[in-house]
Amino acid sequence: MSALAFRDFSHVTVRVSEIERALAFYREGLGLRVIFDVRLDGAGLDAVTGTAGARGRMVGLVVPGSGKVCIELLGFEHPKSERPPHGRFTGYSNVSLSVDDLAAAHAACATRGLAPHAPVEVGGVKMFFVVDPDGTPIELIEFPRGATTSAAFNGV
Repeated sequence: MSALAFRDFSHVTVRVSEIERALAFYREGLGLRVIFDVRLDGAGLDAVTGTAGARGRMVGLVVPGSGKVCIELLGFEHPKSERPPHGRFTGYSNVSLSVDDLAAAHAACATRGLAPHAPVEVGGVKMFFVVDPDGTPIELIEFPRGATTSAAFNGV
């Protein structure tokens, strides 16, 4: 069976409990740039969420330097987004952003008050994590040999 005909990666959506608090973390803390900010409601959103009267807000941010990597923050007023309990998360486990200089990124995160975890090396790749206001881990990663993605690091 052949693969689906994908054109490109689109985005990662992170559901947040308080959109303004999350936006401050991703925009001011990590330095991502807002590319759209929309109110959500209506029949389409009701169908997607399975909740009549669903409404919320989605803010798209682009990772500087990538030109196209986008993280979309999704917050609901109805049904209310709630902060997930620690350790009770399923689905994706983190968002990963590559950097050229992990030590400089770590220092910048510390300066911005993001409380970065200690850097570690796993399988020849260096990384550390910061945690957004809802507990979503954000991995900052430095690949060797100039790679910028997991695929490039693994020869794809």
